[in-house]
Order: sequence, then structure tokens, then C-alpha cells
Amino acid sequence: MRLANLLIILFLPLCSAGQVSVDSLERLMNQAQGEEQLNLMIRIGNIYSKSDPEKSLEYGLKAAFIAKRVGNQLYEGQALLLMGLSSLNSGQQENALRYYNRALTHFEKANQSEEQIIALDGISRVYSLARNYELATRYLERALDISKQLNKPKQQIELHQRIGDIALEQKNYSLAFNEFSMVLSILESNSRLDAAGLKQKAKSLRQLGYVYRNLGQFDESLTAYRNASKIDEQLQLPAQQMKDNAEIAFSFFLMQKYDSALVHYNRVLGFYQLQNDSVSMIGILRSIGDVFFELEQYRQAVASYNQSFSIAQLVGNVQEQVASLVNISRCYSAFNDYPSSKDYLNKALELATRENLTNSAADVYMYLSQVNEAEGKHVQALDYYKMWAELRDSIYSEESGQKLARMQILYEITQKERENEILKQNSEIQDLQLTKTRYQRLVFIAIALSLFILLVFFALYFSFKQREFIKQKETELRIVELNKELEKRMISEIKKQEKQQHLLAQKSKLESLGTLAAGIAHEINQPLGGISMGLDNILIKLDEKNYTETYLKEKMNLIFNNVDRIKRIIDHVRTFSRTQKPSSFERVNINEVVSNSLSMVSTQFRNQGVEFDVQLAPTMDQVIGDKFKLEQVVLNLLNNAKFAVDEKAERINNPSFIKKIYINTWTDQSNVFLTVKDNGIGIKPKDVEKIFDPFFTTKKADKGTGLGLSISYSIIKDLLGEIRVESKEDEFTRFEIVIPKT
Repeated sequence: MRLANLLIILFLPLCSAGQVSVDSLERLMNQAQGEEQLNLMIRIGNIYSKSDPEKSLEYGLKAAFIAKRVGNQLYEGQALLLMGLSSLNSGQQENALRYYNRALTHFEKANQSEEQIIALDGISRVYSLARNYELATRYLERALDISKQLNKPKQQIELHQRIGDIALEQKNYSLAFNEFSMVLSILESNSRLDAAGLKQKAKSLRQLGYVYRNLGQFDESLTAYRNASKIDEQLQLPAQQMKDNAEIAFSFFLMQKYDSALVHYNRVLGFYQLQNDSVSMIGILRSIGDVFFELEQYRQAVASYNQSFSIAQLVGNVQEQVASLVNISRCYSAFNDYPSSKDYLNKALELATRENLTNSAADVYMYLSQVNEAEGKHVQALDYYKMWAELRDSIYSEESGQKLARMQILYEITQKERENEILKQNSEIQDLQLTKTRYQRLVFIAIALSLFILLVFFALYFSFKQREFIKQKETELRIVELNKELEKRMISEIKKQEKQQHLLAQKSKLESLGTLAAGIAHEINQPLGGISMGLDNILIKLDEKNYTETYLKEKMNLIFNNVDRIKRIIDHVRTFSRTQKPSSFERVNINEVVSNSLSMVSTQFRNQGVEFDVQLAPTMDQVIGDKFKLEQVVLNLLNNAKFAVDEKAERINNPSFIKKIYINTWTDQSNVFLTVKDNGIGIKPKDVEKIFDPFFTTKKADKGTGLGLSISYSIIKDLLGEIRVESKEDEFTRFEIVIPKT
């Protein structure tokens, strides 16, 4: 409600004036009481703020007095804002700054953030009028910080716009670029801009175009003005669109694309001729003359400048007349017709002097100096140059003096406001000190009484605490004994749990061996067959007495090699099947683990129609781990894969189905990877998250215990690795093991 009242009072006075007459409002105000009267008083004051600032100030003073008397802080602050606005509109910048500062202090104490923004903006406007742009920007940035905290995008747009405008005044184009870019960013974050938003966007694009131009980025400037023109066309604002076209033409002019510049200038000129807008035609004709001048088509340039001069005479614009005469002079100077050039400059000087156009007169003196120098009349050239220098110095001194005076006055006002605030704070501090002294006496008496009471009860309390302390010590000793007993029981339970885990792992390993027993027998049968065949051949040769020493050596070597192969298989199975110590870590090559695992199952799997596709990386970095536990993991994954493809073959009963298991290894910079994939029945989505749980299995009771994947998961986690699963029902299952390198 407070914000709504504030908006009505401060930003809608003109609308209110249109709906209700001031006389009616004054009658209502005289009849009203309390907050309603204050509201109307400030509302009427805002209506008068532009047309009659003195009367507006009177209303503000009355409202401030009444609000302070009744203790209404909101309306007191609003009255101060009205007084600041009235003073600013009447040109009393010192008073405006004083009122705005008082309003800001008032709102800061009351923690009224939105009102602080209005006060800060008012202070900024005062400093901006005094051309103290640094302070003006600083106060706007404070307002912007508060607006961001309140999350007010529209208000942020206005504040960024104001900071950008001040930056343009300072010719600080990089700051202006940042501020106008922020305006565009906020606007573009809204996908559905209304007409007002689109107008603001077009305005920001025009200002960015101006900034780009001054930074020498003419292509970007041209793009910005074109985008602004498109928005104006969309909003059906032909007059503004023509202004954009004039800026586009000037961008082409700066890029030395004079033909394109002429096309756009002529389009704009035609529009103004149809609108009979003589004032706007003056500048366009002068710009067309500038294009012809750069093209060295001086006669066309003179014609354009003459037209500009004639229209300026018609509308009584002396400054444009002077500018046109100077430009005509430049054309004659380019012809080397110096007398004619000086004639036009003298006419321009006469006009500028008569109308007291100091800056224009200074420019004419400079051109007269240049023409006389080109003509070889150096004495006259020097005289005119001195006149130009003296005039420019006087202009600068006057402007600087005025600016310094304004800045000094504003500085003194600010200092006085600070001194008043400090004095007020000191007075408040003294009052607080007196109050503090009185309270200190009362507190001292209360403390003395409290100490007496405490001393009376202290002995009893001490005795009671002593007994409590003894009991507490006894309780603590009992708790320590219980904790020790509990710790022993926990250690015993942990050891039992570890033993059970080892037994489960060994059970899983032996279960895998039981499943693979037939495969191991096949692996042993092959070398046994080689031994038997070798011995038969030797006996035949001995009977026939048809042998040589070389032949016997070859056969014996073959027999011994097969014996060694059987021995290695048996040793590996024996080592794999025995209980391993948890700490038997060593450097392990994953390719070797895969090869050892396949040596125990490949024959059995192939005999049952399972094909392997093995792609092992040619070079593999080693990992730290237990080789036999890793083999157990691989065997578990291979057994699960075989079960999956067997199930699928049995289910689909398709002779053309090929049961396949894919094994791949590879590395990256920090890890070693192993994948086992099958084209079996896959895993149901609801079961994927459960497969690593102990005793969870989808197999029948006689086909598995559900420990394989759980133990495999524990083994890989002990190596700081990961085991991942990817599956699609009735298509495939893929397990990926990731282990850090050594």
C-alpha cells in the first residue's frame, strides 16, 4: 500500500491533474484529515512542481510540518522529496541537494529501500546539473545496488540508462557501452516486450550505435542503427525511423561509402519535404553538402549548403545560418577562390557576433586564420588565430569558473549536512550517556543484592555439587568399564564378520570352479592327448627300429612341453582355489588376468557353442591388486554372461542365434578399463539396482547363490575402482570395470 501511494504521489501527478482539477483536489484537501490530507497535499504539490515550483515548495513544507507533528515518517520523507523536486525545478540546486540528503537520511533510518532509490536519483540529478558527473554516477550506482536487491528490472533499466547518459556527457564511451549493453541484456531477457519496452530497446540500440561510432567501430554502429530502425518500423514510428536512417547515412559517410550515404540522406530529405518539416531539412541538406564536399563535387555541395542557409533564414535559426556560410566558405577555399571564401566567413562572423554566438564566432576566426594562411597572408592569419585563442580562453575560463562555483557550493552543502548529522548524533550520544549512568546505578544496586544472595546460597550449592561430583565420577568409571567391554565385543563381532566375508568369497570362488570343472578337464585333456600320441609314435618307431636321435629329442620335448602345460593349469587352479590373504596386493596386468581366466573356461564355453570376441589393448599399464581376486571377478562376469546367452538361446529356440561374449581392455591417462558384454537375455530395469546386493539372483536355486556380483563389487571397491552395468532386456548386458592405475 505504501509503495502504491508513493508511485501515485511521485510519478503520476500529471495524469492526476488530467483526471481531477487542482481546485477540486484543494477543496478535498481542506476537508480531509490525517493521512488523506497529507496524501492530497503532496499530490497537489507534485502537480505544481513544474508549472509553479514555489507553490509546490509551500505544499511540501506544510506537508513536512504536519507529518512531523503527527509522527508519520512515510509522508515526512515524501514531503522532503517533494521539496527537493520543487527546488530542483526552480533552479535552487543547493536547496534541492539539502532536501534530498535529508530525505535519504530519513529513509535510511526507516529502512525504506524503494524511497532511498528516489532520493539517491534526486541527488544524482542535482550533481548532474552541476556537471559533477563523478558524484552523480556514484549516487546512481548506490541506487542501482538497492534496486538489484529488490529485483526491480524496470527500475534497473532506468538507472542503467541514466548512468549511460552521464557517461556520454563525460565522453566515457566504455562505461556508456557497458550501461547500454546492460539495458539491452535486461530487455532481451523478456521474450514478450510491450510497445514501451520495444521503444526502450530501440533507444538503447541508437545509443550503442553512437558509442560504437565514437569508438571507431563503424560496422557495429551501422548494425545497431539498422536494428533500431527495424523496431521503429515495427512500431509504425516513421519520424523516428527517418532519424535512424539519417544516422545510418552518417555511418556510411564515416565509412567513406558516400553513394550509400547519399541514398539514405535523400530518402530522409524526401520524407521531411513531404512533412513540410523545414527545421529537420536544414541538418539533412548540410549533411548532403558534406557528402558532396568529400566527393570533391563542390558545386553540388554549395547548392546543398545554400538550400540549408535559405531554410535556416526562413525559420530564424542563426546558428545554422552561420554553419552553412562557413561550409560554403570551405567549398570556395577548395576552389582556391579565397576572396569569396573570406566574404562568406565575414558574413558568418557578423551574424555570430550580432547574436552573441561566442563558440560559433571562435570557429569562424579559426577558419579565417586558415584561409589567410592558405592565401599566403600570414600576418592576418596570425591575428585571426590570436582572436580565436583569446575567445576560446575566455569561454573556457567562464565555463570553468561557473562549474567550480557550483561544485564548491554543492560541496559546502554536503559538508554542512554531514556536520549537522554528526552534531545530531553527538546529542543523541549524550542523552544515551545520561540514561546509561542512571541505569548503571540501578544495576550496581541490583548486582550487590544479587551477590549477597549468591553468597548465602553458595555454601549449600558447593556442598550439593561436591556430592554430585562424586556420584558423577563413579558413574563415569562405570561407563568407561562398559565402553571397554562393548569395544571388545565390537572387535570380536567385526572379526567374525570379516571371517564370514572371506568364507563367502571362498564359497563363490569354489562355486565358480565347480561350474568350470568340465572346462578345466577339457584344458587338461588336450595336452594329455598330445602326450599319448607322442608316446605311441615313439613305440612304433622303436618297433620298426626306424628312429633317429633328433626325432626322439623332438618327441620328448613335445611331451615335456605338454606335461609343463598340464602342470601350469593345475598349479593355477590350485592357487586360484585356495584361500587368499586380504593383503596380497601386487602389480597386476589386466590383460594377463583376462588370459588366465579364459584359459580355464574357453574350451568349455566353445564346446557349448559360445563364441568369444576378445580385443585386448596391446600395451596396458599395471594396477595394484590381488591377481586371483581379479580373476574371480572376471570368471563371475563370464559365468553370468554364459548363463545369459544360454537362457536366450533356450528361450528363442532359433538355430541361427550365435551366443557371443565380447571382452575389451583399454586405458586412459588415469584408469584401466575392462568390459564384458554378452548378447543374452539382459536385465530387467527393476532389477538393475539390486544386482550387486548379496544373495540377490534371478537364477534358479540350483544355478547360483547370488554372491558372485556382490563379492565382485566388494573386490573392485577395495581397489578404489568402479563396476558399472548397462543392460537392455532381451538384447545385451555390458559390465565395465574401472581401476585406477598404479
